[in-house]
Amino acid sequence: MAAENTLREAEEEMKRAEPSRGLKNQVPPDEEIQWVAKQDLRTAWFSLILHKLKVMVMMLVAGFVAAIFAIGVGGPLLGLLTFLVVGIGAPAGYIVYKYNYLQNTTIEYAATDEQFIKYKETPSTTRSESLPINRAKTAKFRQDRWDKMLDTGDIHIQGIGRAGNLSINDVPNSEAVHRMAQQQIAGAEQVDDVGGMQQGRVQQGTVGR
Repeated sequence: MAAENTLREAEEEMKRAEPSRGLKNQVPPDEEIQWVAKQDLRTAWFSLILHKLKVMVMMLVAGFVAAIFAIGVGGPLLGLLTFLVVGIGAPAGYIVYKYNYLQNTTIEYAATDEQFIKYKETPSTTRSESLPINRAKTAKFRQDRWDKMLDTGDIHIQGIGRAGNLSINDVPNSEAVHRMAQQQIAGAEQVDDVGGMQQGRVQQGTVGR
């Protein structure tokens, strides 16, 4: 576990962090951002390579088999070209595509005084999701080998009943994020599904007046 002073410094840094314009637009005017954390894409990149190794090996094997068939049909030159395209070109092209995609992807997490927010902006989509703090039950922390090496981690926030869940993935200073989320959940007065529906009806009635 990180030292107490290190955790506090990380917490203060995230409390001072400036959210992107897109994330700011997800926050209602009557709520105040408490902290902001941005996903570390190094972990996402390493995870991509690790999880796609099997596919890449299969593509190499497929390229070898296709090359043997091509040699029988059109000779050694065609076989070599087939192997380069299928066995090497396709996996390499996929990795380049995913690298550029990740480079142009922004994933931010924030907590206001009322809710946890995930904001994701990719070259093709923009999406956000949220979980009210008073509908959050627990926050669980997880680090794998890559996370420990890169000092990142995942926090899974479990919602009550039908409130859903929210995952905070591959963030730096993850222990500090986990502790702040736990503190917010512990300090909130949780409501169950019935209470949440009643609260929603009250809000709808207020807006309709």
